[in-house]
Amino acid sequence: MTLIHSIKRGLAAALLILAAYAPAIAIDLPVTTVNGKDYYYYDVQPNETLFSLSQRLGISREEIINYNPGVDGDLKAYTRLYFPVESGLSTISAGDHITSTHVVAKGETLYGVSKKYGISVDRLIALNPSARDGIKSGDKLVILQEDTVPATTDKTTRSQGGTHTIAKGETLYRIAVNNGITVEQLLAANPDLDAYNYSEGTVLNIPGNDNSVRNAADVTVVDADLRPVDTPETTKRSNRTSGDLAQLRANAVEVSVDNLGGKTEKDSNESSTTVTPSENISRTQSETFSDTSADEAVVKDASAPFNIAVMLPFNLDREKVEKEAENFTEFYRGFLLAAQNLSQSGRQVNIHAYDTRGDLDTVKELMARDEMAAMDIFVAPAATTELDYIISQADSDRQFIFNTFAVRNNSYLTNPNVIQANIPHTMMYQRAIDAFMREMDGRTPIFVQRIGATADKEEFTSMLKSQLADKGIEFKEITYENALKDEDFEGFDTAASYVIIPLSSSATEFNKIAPQAKRFKDTLSSENGLALFGYPEWLTFRGDRKDNLGALNATIYSRFYYDDTYYPARRVVDAYRQAYGHEINSAVPSQALMGYDVASFIIKSLRNNNGDFHIGITPYEGMQTDFNFSDSNCEGLVNTSVELIKFRDGGFTEHHNI
Repeated sequence: MTLIHSIKRGLAAALLILAAYAPAIAIDLPVTTVNGKDYYYYDVQPNETLFSLSQRLGISREEIINYNPGVDGDLKAYTRLYFPVESGLSTISAGDHITSTHVVAKGETLYGVSKKYGISVDRLIALNPSARDGIKSGDKLVILQEDTVPATTDKTTRSQGGTHTIAKGETLYRIAVNNGITVEQLLAANPDLDAYNYSEGTVLNIPGNDNSVRNAADVTVVDADLRPVDTPETTKRSNRTSGDLAQLRANAVEVSVDNLGGKTEKDSNESSTTVTPSENISRTQSETFSDTSADEAVVKDASAPFNIAVMLPFNLDREKVEKEAENFTEFYRGFLLAAQNLSQSGRQVNIHAYDTRGDLDTVKELMARDEMAAMDIFVAPAATTELDYIISQADSDRQFIFNTFAVRNNSYLTNPNVIQANIPHTMMYQRAIDAFMREMDGRTPIFVQRIGATADKEEFTSMLKSQLADKGIEFKEITYENALKDEDFEGFDTAASYVIIPLSSSATEFNKIAPQAKRFKDTLSSENGLALFGYPEWLTFRGDRKDNLGALNATIYSRFYYDDTYYPARRVVDAYRQAYGHEINSAVPSQALMGYDVASFIIKSLRNNNGDFHIGITPYEGMQTDFNFSDSNCEGLVNTSVELIKFRDGGFTEHHNI
């Protein structure tokens, strides 16, 4: 098997994995008890009919009437319908899902368990009615996860493709099962179909079950300037063993999503030519956009494809692969993986990758190309001079610049087309302080610093002290030598509650604080009498340090957080391994997940807003980074999301956006 075919099969497998993990097309019904019996219930919405409701609930019209005889032929808005839990409705029936059990560990909550498995608390209670009164360590909970299509050996149920006309009472799930495909594959083949609102007589495209996902691709990866393009021989010589970037890109041009979608570059643009890995890619790109002038690109046609330029220092011309280049390589792999996941439906999106080589002259050369007039958004490098130049050359009427890496760049303040992906420090600190005031209300703050140690968080702690003083909240300060001691806490009221805030985020300083802090906690009257408030750097802690975070009820703020118990994120990690043959780098934050989140947000926003990021951008909840952009107090857009992560004894964490 050639390297090209290996990459092709790997990317296709990743897409299929993600498709198989998509959530069920069904709604979660809450549970109530009537005369000692558990029932699901649903309140009818205005304009709903028995047919539309049967599709929404995934059950037949006859089943609705059977359990609710009074609605026969007359479904009124706000009528409450009841369905016995033991009825096994398709919204949660074991036949539609993978069934497993979860043994409750000490300290776990219903919310924590539901988050771990990617289901709602209502669904968890529906499956385990006794859990409504609470759960305790050792309880066994029934868990229903991703949708599955029952295996069959009957050749007549294996779809060869074609069409199907929806009959009275049929559901998408039943149609999919009868054709040996998943609901997700059925929806992918019918992008205009509303999964919750379709009618009898609608004609559906039925994809072949072996290649249905491939045939639905609508994201094209067009790698532009990634010279030199390594052949397998030169790649081997440069010893890029971890999913070589040059291999990935050389093959992405020929294979990528074009071929996964049954397309070639020539199919999408008659002026294009088919590219092989050994050809000069930049020349081919010039041909691709030879019919698009700068004037034509100003107004975006509602049916024209979107173009994303990923401009990063991959440094392909260097013999030695440096850490920075590896990070950007991993970012791009995650970016491509998200594009694959979103390739099943929606408007065409083309991804163009450019190696800036970490050089301003190269950036100038790239931005001077005619093809750049067709770009809708640039994913820019971290170097300030390169970022600023891209901003200066972009069309202010329609081209946006997504700043992922230059955290301290303030161009978004004055330029309406700059999208700042990282919340600025001062804004993040203020959100963290607001959260501190809410979460630590009633606790006496204790600021702790070792004499001679670097206070790298002094900016944050100074802001916090000032605002505590403004609110009339008293706080204590401890300075110590070498390590905290018992006498440092002499005179503290053991009946009170406290929160420790170190002035340093370093692991070394944490190690000098944690042991004595735990001993001090044991002297307090309340088991939860002591908490710890800290910093994003602590997300890197492992082993004893991480255990101490839980033991001290630590709460930290961060721009990002990867929850390895969150199923959707784990699916992405699994898909990455399948696609590229190795694990995601364990660095914090993960560059691969960052790339995945950035691509997911950009592609969804382009499709939703016709390329204008100032029009009603929907907040995005990512695998590692959330995006909630605002143009308040600035001309451009700035991400305002901050995660608050709470560590609990036993290795559990809770987190939410603030």
